[in-house]
Amino acid sequence: MLTLLTCLCMLTLITLNNFSALVKLMKKIVFTIALSIYLPLLSGESSSLEITTIEMQDSYQSLKRFPGKILPLNYSKLSFEIPGKISQVTVDIGDAVEVDQILAFLDPAEMQANLNQASARYNLASQALTRFQDLKDKGFISNQELDKANSEYLVAKAQADLYRVKLEQAKIRAPFSGYIQNRFLDTGTVISPGLPILEIIDSTAAEAHVSVPSHIIESLVEGNSYNFLFDEKIFPATLKRFTKMSNQGSDNRLCIFEFNTFINPGSIAYLQLQQEKLTRGAWVPLKSLSQGTQGLWILYTVLKENNNQFKVAKEIIELIHVEGDSAYISGTISTGDMVVSGGAEMVIENEILKVN
Repeated sequence: MLTLLTCLCMLTLITLNNFSALVKLMKKIVFTIALSIYLPLLSGESSSLEITTIEMQDSYQSLKRFPGKILPLNYSKLSFEIPGKISQVTVDIGDAVEVDQILAFLDPAEMQANLNQASARYNLASQALTRFQDLKDKGFISNQELDKANSEYLVAKAQADLYRVKLEQAKIRAPFSGYIQNRFLDTGTVISPGLPILEIIDSTAAEAHVSVPSHIIESLVEGNSYNFLFDEKIFPATLKRFTKMSNQGSDNRLCIFEFNTFINPGSIAYLQLQQEKLTRGAWVPLKSLSQGTQGLWILYTVLKENNNQFKVAKEIIELIHVEGDSAYISGTISTGDMVVSGGAEMVIENEILKVN
């Protein structure tokens, strides 16, 4: 505003030809400045106040949030149990798979050859055992010769079963329905047993690992459902178990909650717990409080007097809990007190108010 007035004065000095006209213009400018300063003060006299009637209570509900990491219910690194050369990997990162689906193969040539050889020996031993049983029934051989033929049959059968298992071990099957998280090796790689080929995570459900203070765990019940906030939505989860001992240097313990739906693993969800605090006080709008001294706060109340007049009183209160736009307080207040919840900056202690 001063810049505008300066420019106006300079323009006036250039354009005005006599001093008297300049004086008249300066008087108008001074009046305008004075009016702009006092007009807001005059208009504030008719401003209204927001009044809230409080109600005392013996306790309040406090919403606590604890962050937890979402993990898949099942997670596995898949590998072959036997050595060999990878013949084919049928899936890639991000693919959805079903339980028992074949995900990768080893070159089966050697295992198939061993199985064919063992099957041939098994068939031969089976035929020999049948002939020896006929001969024994006719009394041409002893029990010892029959037992030997039976043992050779059992050995051949076990060998054939072994190579059938080995041939099946040349395949990797999905242990559960899920998604491929990682693929470590490709076709043609010669591997040893136990070397990870694929990584799979469960797609049917997920769980949250949450660190919760021990004194709060005492109020939780295994098998009960609790709410989690994730992506601005509420998801229920069941408390499955928790550790019985705190971590070193901490009073917190790990709680594991299971969701009945799939949630992206690696994300953060917040466990929401409503706790009741046994403290007598009342809820008031947060904007009704003013900063006091020594950690205390100031609240203005309105007391009714005669002739439809009200008197402003200042109360010293303690701020106990803040939630959103509300505050839970205690102090020299009681049920039915009228609190200045809006426009408190316009009142002073012992001021007399009139109701229009």
